[in-house]
Amino acid sequence: MKRSDIRKIIKEELIKELKALNEAFADPIASKLSKMAGMDNRWKNFWRSSATAYDIAWDKVPKGSFRKVSTSDPAIKKGMAFWIATSPRQLPGTRYSWDAVKPGVVAVTIDGKIQYFGGNDGIGSKGSMSARRLGDPIGQGKRGTLQLKKLPDYSDFVYMFDLESFRGGTTALKSKRAELKLGKDKFRDHRAYKKSNLERYKAMLADKVNSRDAVAKMVGEIVKLANGAVEEAMTVVKTDQYGELVTTLSGNEVRLDSVTKNMNNALDSFARYVRSENSEARFAKKYPEYAGERDSYEVGNMKNQALDIKSLYAQFKKGKFKYS
Repeated sequence: MKRSDIRKIIKEELIKELKALNEAFADPIASKLSKMAGMDNRWKNFWRSSATAYDIAWDKVPKGSFRKVSTSDPAIKKGMAFWIATSPRQLPGTRYSWDAVKPGVVAVTIDGKIQYFGGNDGIGSKGSMSARRLGDPIGQGKRGTLQLKKLPDYSDFVYMFDLESFRGGTTALKSKRAELKLGKDKFRDHRAYKKSNLERYKAMLADKVNSRDAVAKMVGEIVKLANGAVEEAMTVVKTDQYGELVTTLSGNEVRLDSVTKNMNNALDSFARYVRSENSEARFAKKYPEYAGERDSYEVGNMKNQALDIKSLYAQFKKGKFKYS
């Protein structure tokens, strides 16, 4: 068999493999990146090589795992960054088209270090592999552009991927699934958790004499925000530097257990508020002549619980908790 025939067979098999992988991507940005120029060279493919190097199951990475940031975002120095150019960028002192950085993926960095294809079908930085094993850089960056401080000059934006959250493929994903707690009950599915805490809230509303006041609305909003954060955490599994599950709340990254704990606190305060309100209503019905003329324990407790709920509501809206 001729050498050209062997190359043709290898190329056809690589195309089949890439097509199957593209169809398997759950995240649309990953699918988009796979079609951009610069993600593979004649013999190497980024997705296969990075899966080998970091044990990433790319077909298991869910939607929302990539995010778009500016080229000056400090997050670029932590995680896997894909530097993207949308138009040709001419190198200084040159005028020919072949001296320009072409549109597509300019470079890929991990923790701020330029990544190269390497031996054994892996990837790595200059410091992580020997010069003999170091292959071509990933992306379309040219000599003189492949430095972290220079990449912003040849890129329009960056796609970030939290490498540490998905290292280890499906094993890592499964081990990071949360056990959600709501009172004494435990759940491993965000849908069951959402259903249970909504039922708890609605049961309180049913017991409440006046269910249309500001306190009830604030608690309802807290439940809604918490449910959204829990669903995101169970869909896009991310951890902080201590290995704790994190999620996004009002644009900020927070620990998942902080979200669930503070939502439970809000529901507990609401339950106490409802009990005091109903108790005061019963007293007013039994002794109408004294209604509104006393500063009872129940009225004071309602005020305290309402203030606690108001404070928690503000923390949920800001995405920052006083006590985590």
